[in-house]
Amino acid sequence: MGDRRDAHLFAAGPKRVLALDGGGTLGIVELAFLARIEALLRARCDGDPGFRLGHWFDLIGGTSTGAIIAAGLATGMSVAELTRVYLELGPLAFRRRRWRPVGLVPRYDARPLARLLQRQFGERTLDDPAIGTGLAVMARRFDTGSPWLISNNPRAPFWNDPQDGSAIGNRHYRLAQVIRASTAAPGFFRPEWLQVVAGVKPALFVDGGLSPYNNPSLALLMLTQARAFGLQWPLGPERLLLVSVGTGQYRRGLHGAPPPTTAGGLALHALLDAVADAQVLTLTLLQWFGEPAFRWPINAELGDLAGEVLGGRPLLTFARYNMPLESDWLERELGMRIAAARLAQLRRFDDPRNMDELHAMATKVAERQVRPEHIPAAFDAAAA
Repeated sequence: MGDRRDAHLFAAGPKRVLALDGGGTLGIVELAFLARIEALLRARCDGDPGFRLGHWFDLIGGTSTGAIIAAGLATGMSVAELTRVYLELGPLAFRRRRWRPVGLVPRYDARPLARLLQRQFGERTLDDPAIGTGLAVMARRFDTGSPWLISNNPRAPFWNDPQDGSAIGNRHYRLAQVIRASTAAPGFFRPEWLQVVAGVKPALFVDGGLSPYNNPSLALLMLTQARAFGLQWPLGPERLLLVSVGTGQYRRGLHGAPPPTTAGGLALHALLDAVADAQVLTLTLLQWFGEPAFRWPINAELGDLAGEVLGGRPLLTFARYNMPLESDWLERELGMRIAAARLAQLRRFDDPRNMDELHAMATKVAERQVRPEHIPAAFDAAAA
């Protein structure tokens, strides 16, 4: 049981990690990049139509919408199959309620999302052999105020039931419920209750994006390195590859607009700013101690950290793919002039009407941004 998973997690040789950001319906951007990555890697495997990213990556992890995609890939779905599911999921999950007392109930009913996850993953637990590679899902336990990276790593501290019966081992958690917990954005969907200790009140979970790990790259890197998790994969740009895929980025701020006039509006704006700041910090650190396939600008002070490596030697090879939803970038790179009002609509993570357009845009960006040389051929030899 778990032979394919164990081969990915514990076999010697170069290791490959795929990290997928959260972002609601903007996950369709992620899928466009993944389609390009899948096509390039399939070509290296002699065009095998049965090739899947879950066969190639040793660990796939995601937050919120990225958790849905990560689980689909880890259970053997192609990117095309996942894209079809997503185009169905968006209108179902983000259908506004006909009647909603503002501030009293979430904006969207979580039941359609839960039903689709149940249909897709059924009663599978994290120990199910259908999960053919390493999988990690970022959620936030709200009642204890702690981010939880829930994985199918059988060497993790809470994988098995402790002898004293103080907890339920992670191996028994239902995959559909773990993903639902990761996607429970407060105000948009109700929280998810997850039984983690038998016989007591379940634990309350909300969206993993409400932590420093909306981009889960650093959490996944910790999973591969911290002694507690029992993996401790070798470091070095020739030994460890981390591919990170975003859901569209833009510089937050007021952009000349007046500040929110309500306490709730100001609090939401500040919370989203904190999530964006954590994203920038993650990118900064990985470009600083990794060997980037290409460099993103960080800010006016740091530039893109070209010529700087923390500690003198890169710890890993790092590739970050994303589509800036910025008017000047889109005009320069795609020749697209998008009015400010329309761009603001495209940035919404809860509007499924934008999905087709965003997917088409991101497909063009991926064709230019994702290059075969970004993934050194040495990592192909490690594929299970």
